[in-house]
Amino acid sequence: MKRLAFVVLALAAFAPASANAAVPCRDRIYNEWYHSGKVATSYPLSCYRDAIRHIPTDARTYSSLGDDILAAMRAAQARLAGHKGVPAEVGKGLEPASVTISTPKGKGPRAKAPHDASPDAHPSTMISPTSTVSSGPTSGGSSGVPVPLIVLGGLALLLIAIGAAGAIAKRRRT
Repeated sequence: MKRLAFVVLALAAFAPASANAAVPCRDRIYNEWYHSGKVATSYPLSCYRDAIRHIPTDARTYSSLGDDILAAMRAAQARLAGHKGVPAEVGKGLEPASVTISTPKGKGPRAKAPHDASPDAHPSTMISPTSTVSSGPTSGGSSGVPVPLIVLGGLALLLIAIGAAGAIAKRRRT
């Protein structure tokens, strides 16, 4: 009898505490956004607020997750207020935005300045969200060796050669 009680207690200790616990609604928002790049406006407003408060640092820095959740929350508020024509999903989606960096003085397609560009921005740095980025005659893949790695490798070989020359000179003196 004691063994049976011990086995039951051991199993209870290692069993998940809340196997059927509901997934927090912020995680449902994150999962939806990570899946499609968009957020549906069908969550309670408290879920949007919670999701905005708990956005992971890397997602906040490197993605539009925070902006998309905020836009979805505003759309949900508009739908609750009875506004018609509010989209069912809000977000940029996962399709890459095509952007062209304009070139100065007619050396390629010239793009218009974005709406939020400062008036003193140099024309060669203005970006248009309707064109494509051109980075020269590449295949589009990332199969090349990065230039900084090549430079550091060359510097390492130069230092090794200088050290070897110093060692040889010291040996000849003795």
